[in-house]
Amino acid sequence: MLQNISLRYDPVEDRLAMCLVVHRQGGEAQEHWLHLTRRVCTGWRQDLQAMVDLSAQVPAQMDGASKQAVSAAHHQAMVGQAAVRTDATPSPVEPAITPTLVTKVVCGRRRQDQRWMIRFERLNEPPLSLMLNSKTLHGLVDAVFRRVKVAGWALPPLPAESAPSSGNLPTSILH
Repeated sequence: MLQNISLRYDPVEDRLAMCLVVHRQGGEAQEHWLHLTRRVCTGWRQDLQAMVDLSAQVPAQMDGASKQAVSAAHHQAMVGQAAVRTDATPSPVEPAITPTLVTKVVCGRRRQDQRWMIRFERLNEPPLSLMLNSKTLHGLVDAVFRRVKVAGWALPPLPAESAPSSGNLPTSILH
């Protein structure tokens, strides 16, 4: 079970450093440090946006701009419910171990219980899989999108990154 996710930008490596604290059955906590490159984050952001869009359950007949607005508003509402803490200053604490390079991230949803799945393919290590509920998914997405902005990689913005406030939504989707 996922207990904590910490993200920071590592300017020396030009990568995101992510620490995942996972509790295994039996109560023991395991800490996993991952390095995410710009290339991996570019693809992962697209998958995260798709997961955000799916979680909003927007009707198919809605036009594209309205779908994006509803998805972005849903995302902001879910982030508001997630237990997320943002530190004003990034922690200077270096990991006790060298982060493992992530070579690929695979995202999906389990059919049997509709929980969100993220699998990190790691260099020279077995994959690391996470199962997330909706609040945790949206909290993670928000944290990743914020850290990508801090990295200054100039990646194209995604709808969930520039979510409008509820006052800016088209009136056609508020009915």
